[in-house]
Amino acid sequence: MSDLDVLAGIIGSDGHIYKDKYSLCVVNKNKEFMEGIVIPLIYSTTNKKKELKFVASGYGNGKFKVHVTSVKLCKRLIEEYRIPAGAKSYSINPPDLMELGRKIDYFRGWVAGDGSVTRDRTRAKIEIWSKSLVMLEWFKDILKEMKIKSRIFIEKKKKEYILRIGRKEDVEKFHDYIEIPHPEKQNKLEILLS
Repeated sequence: MSDLDVLAGIIGSDGHIYKDKYSLCVVNKNKEFMEGIVIPLIYSTTNKKKELKFVASGYGNGKFKVHVTSVKLCKRLIEEYRIPAGAKSYSINPPDLMELGRKIDYFRGWVAGDGSVTRDRTRAKIEIWSKSLVMLEWFKDILKEMKIKSRIFIEKKKKEYILRIGRKEDVEKFHDYIEIPHPEKQNKLEILLS
């Protein structure tokens, strides 16, 4: 597993590189994910110890935020992973990763950030919502390399795309090959498949 690939996926989905290009943040409502996964990934890639801040604004009961100042990390995320500084919803593009293992790690990070595990009638399904069709098409190609079928839909009201893994055998294959680095989502997937 590449810590940087996973972290890049999390930042691509749930993070933000500031326009100054030397600092970034990750925001998520799940404290266990932030403390147990995001902060250790930041430490392993920057050698910086960070702490969470609780942000009361936003949806629901607030979110947790970690802020990092690292010119080196921001530069790598922008150049190697093609994550733009500033607003990225429509402008983010897939990274130039050649090895399937690295692509999978990036994808795992993205699912941890912006993916969801839900139930469709009696079976589990995995979805990623995004304004970037090109990202979802790239994820679909990664899944295809792994022999996992997925479909892309458009949600017209929200002007977003949805990549969905919905067939039972494909969700099971996903579970066999990919561990979501988000304890709540991984646990939910295991419960739905048991």
